[in-house]
Amino acid sequence: FQYPHGVTTTPDNEVVMVDRDNIEVIVFDKDLKLIRTFGQGSGDGKLNLPVGVAVGNSVIAVSECRDHVVKKFSLQGDYLSKFGSRGSKDGQFNNPQGLCFNTKGLLYVVDNSNCRVQVFTGIGNNIW
Repeated sequence: FQYPHGVTTTPDNEVVMVDRDNIEVIVFDKDLKLIRTFGQGSGDGKLNLPVGVAVGNSVIAVSECRDHVVKKFSLQGDYLSKFGSRGSKDGQFNNPQGLCFNTKGLLYVVDNSNCRVQVFTGIGNNIW
C-alpha cells in the first residue's frame, strides 16, 4: 500500500479498502488475501484520489477528493454511476471524504471543505 485511507466490510465479510496514492480499491477475503482491485485504468470507473469507502445497497461507494464526486461500483468492482460536482449547493461537494450507509440504505457523505454532512438516497438523490 502507498496511502491506505478508508476501510469497510461487505455482507460476505470481505474487507474493502481504498489506497489514495495507488488510486485503487482493494478487496480482500476475510483472511486478508487479495481478491481483486479496481479503479485504475480509463473511463468512468477510473478513480482520482479516492479517500472514503462504504458498502450498502449492494454497492461500493467511493468518495473522490479531486473530482468532488461519489462513484458507485458493484460488489464485484464494476462501475455503475457517479453523483455530485464541485460546489457548495445541495448535492455538490468540496473535498468529500468519509462515507457510511445507515440501516435504511441512506448514504452519509462528509463534505469536508464545505463543513457539512450530506445525506443521499441509494440512487444519489440529496435529502439534506
